[in-house]
Amino acid sequence: MQRPLSFLMAALLATAGMAHAAGQDDPPIPAVNTIGELPPAPPHQWADLQADLNDNRTAGYGLVSAPALVKYLNQLYANIKTAAGVPDWPGSVYISSDTTLNAHASASGNIYLHMGLIRSAESEDEIYGVMAHEFAHVYLNHQAAYEAHQVAANAAFGVKAALIGIFGKKLPGANASWSAFDSVSLVDGVVHESLIPVWQREVEEQADMFAATLTLRERYSYPVGFKTFLERLVAVEQRQLDSQPFATGAPASAPAAATTPDGKRKTHASAREREEVLTAKMLPLMPRPRPAARKAPWQAVLKDKETAEVLAHYGMLADIEKLHTAGRHADALKLAGKAASGATTGDATMVTMLQTAMRQTGAGMDEQRVVLLRNRTWPERAWSVQYQAAALIKPDQASFAKEFLQEQYAYFGEAPRTWPDMVGFYFRNGDNLSQLALLAKCATDARFRAACADRGKTDAQRQQEAAQMLARQQQQQNNLEQKIKDKLKLKQ
Repeated sequence: MQRPLSFLMAALLATAGMAHAAGQDDPPIPAVNTIGELPPAPPHQWADLQADLNDNRTAGYGLVSAPALVKYLNQLYANIKTAAGVPDWPGSVYISSDTTLNAHASASGNIYLHMGLIRSAESEDEIYGVMAHEFAHVYLNHQAAYEAHQVAANAAFGVKAALIGIFGKKLPGANASWSAFDSVSLVDGVVHESLIPVWQREVEEQADMFAATLTLRERYSYPVGFKTFLERLVAVEQRQLDSQPFATGAPASAPAAATTPDGKRKTHASAREREEVLTAKMLPLMPRPRPAARKAPWQAVLKDKETAEVLAHYGMLADIEKLHTAGRHADALKLAGKAASGATTGDATMVTMLQTAMRQTGAGMDEQRVVLLRNRTWPERAWSVQYQAAALIKPDQASFAKEFLQEQYAYFGEAPRTWPDMVGFYFRNGDNLSQLALLAKCATDARFRAACADRGKTDAQRQQEAAQMLARQQQQQNNLEQKIKDKLKLKQ
């Protein structure tokens, strides 16, 4: 009875081995064993800085232009690198238009602070703590290791096909009700689980300890700084839990489940867990008297005229959405016009909000496109805006639309994030050769393979596939029920 399991484990190990070989050796990942001590910097293979920038400029509404604020943040980043003993490492700080309370780093050394974080922070201590946490992922090779596993995921695309062939021949010991659909489901699980690194939940704790070490080393306030940021995250997570019906009645202090609400395995500890663990470690280490909070430098840079206007205009987004929801589209248009002016005249988020309001109030396609094209010459150009501008070009000017979009495609370095949009554009315009060529490129990147395939389909094809998916799910459920009945020898 153990044959199926041993057969499965052998296949899993083969999958992991083949994918790992394609991804080559994982980068070394040192550990922060205790707060106050950093491990020696490991060897690094830096990702391409421009490719990384293009990846972020083609995500969502791209990056935000705020020169004074970015200059200040990069000085802080230089201080962090110096405190960590690596002042000459590459990478800069950029502001993402993402309005969530978050930040992220890359294997190039770049750090991206989200606009939601910028607008909520109240001190340099808080921003320093978050940046030190993100730099920890760079210093400790977390990002490089993640990208190595992305390479492995691409390699696993071919491995999955091989495993489907293996399992499709029927697992040893499996009964006759085993189907090809069961094989596909099993293989997806095998490949996914074998490629998820076991350290994925632990890296946040490591990065937190790294940030705490630099906080102490540079005499920043932990209570006002990184602890405050974690407490903000706790509040955000609690609001999310409160909005989920199935979470009703769960105490706020309850430990996080091992899975997310959609059933996927958690890869991060909850913010509450992180704050409690880190604070317990920090309490005996914090100096007395406590370092004074550094609020003045942060508040000063936020009062810079251009920076203040950028932040104020981003603060209007929620009000614009509320006006649209209330059906007050003319008022939304007026406020969106104000938001897309001055320091954010060509900002991707603002011109998109203005274009949306114009559409809602009956403006013509040419007028809408003119607004979007403000972003074309803006210091921070966003792919999503350029793509939308191309979509507003009239059908009888298809050749001009193609020329325009291919110019933008080249500007963003043919970044993989643009591939699904380009596939869709070629598909709608009947350019089969260009579509097929790009689909072949899409097959090399696990992140966008499915999206590329979807963009090359008609609505009828999508509906047919959705119906087939439902049928497969029902068949799998029926197979499972039958297996249970057979096992328990129940009569129908």
